[in-house]
Amino acid sequence: MLALPSATIRSGPLPSTVAILISWAYVVSSIVLVAELSFAAMEGRGVDEVSFTGLASSTLGATFGGLVAVVYAALSFSLIVACVAGIGSLVSQLFPALNPILGNALFPCFAAVLIAFFPFKAVDGVNRLLCGLMLVSITALVVTGISVGRSSMLSSLGHACWSPSAILPAIPVTVLTLGFHVITPFICKIVGDSVYDARRAILIGGAVPLLMVLSWNAVILGLAGVTGSARFDDPIKLLLSVNPAALAAVRGFAFAALATSLIGYAVSFPKQLADTLELILKRFSPNPKRASVQSSDPGGALGRNGVILTWTVLIIPIFIVSFFSTAFAKALDFAGVYANCFLFGILPPVMAWIYRSRKRKSC
Repeated sequence: MLALPSATIRSGPLPSTVAILISWAYVVSSIVLVAELSFAAMEGRGVDEVSFTGLASSTLGATFGGLVAVVYAALSFSLIVACVAGIGSLVSQLFPALNPILGNALFPCFAAVLIAFFPFKAVDGVNRLLCGLMLVSITALVVTGISVGRSSMLSSLGHACWSPSAILPAIPVTVLTLGFHVITPFICKIVGDSVYDARRAILIGGAVPLLMVLSWNAVILGLAGVTGSARFDDPIKLLLSVNPAALAAVRGFAFAALATSLIGYAVSFPKQLADTLELILKRFSPNPKRASVQSSDPGGALGRNGVILTWTVLIIPIFIVSFFSTAFAKALDFAGVYANCFLFGILPPVMAWIYRSRKRKSC
């Protein structure tokens, strides 16, 4: 999110705001479709939780659903790697003398212990505290930017380029920033008893990051006019150039955003991975009925397999990040391409259309 203005500077405040709003509407619509499919699958199978793998295999068939499951698992894992890399980088900046491997391992290990051995209320409480830190930090950044660039924010509206070549580069970044498809099935598990509760939660939950993105984009583009930076690569450096005291808020926001994302992925990914492994085992096992991987017990708590999967998906990225310095950029590049162009751009409408067509025929 913090880097988004570098993709919107060419189009200007007004065109980029329109593009962000359209992207948000598309993202939320797509997430609502995933939520509807999740509730339909939970009701049809009599289970408390489903995953994107289960939705894909039930609507698209075992073969194509298996391919989607593998790509989706790779996407989810790449996002976890990106979060671990980002948090490790922040920890290393704060504590330069700390061993890099230890710096990368601190928060993932904390998250693994929290998720595996504590009730969900504890996980939710930590996540809420991090969300509070994120809101406070972005508010401080926006206030800092407005205090410096308020005189030019209105005048910056005069710069508007409606050319597709200027607007389109910001859309993939915006969709990746505002999307939370990865954790949507898990949201359906905890949000309420009906799809209407899920829709309300998605709309309210999606509106908060939208407001943060719009305000941050407007402030940074206004600051670009103040400093005369018609082109810039790093919005954070631009803000710090006019007020170095904002560094603490930048780090606070970055840490909170990465930490909440990591917790969300770590909570939802074990179920996704278990379903993917089960689908692969059933595909190649001589006895498909015995090929089963359960990540939770009947009461909804993490079972032994769930604990092992949780630790696995958090420990492996630590070593990847520690020994491959470009892991953060590579992971985000992979996530951006597949999330926007395939998994979250095309599949939810297709899956919803297939499900509704089958439902009409059965009626």
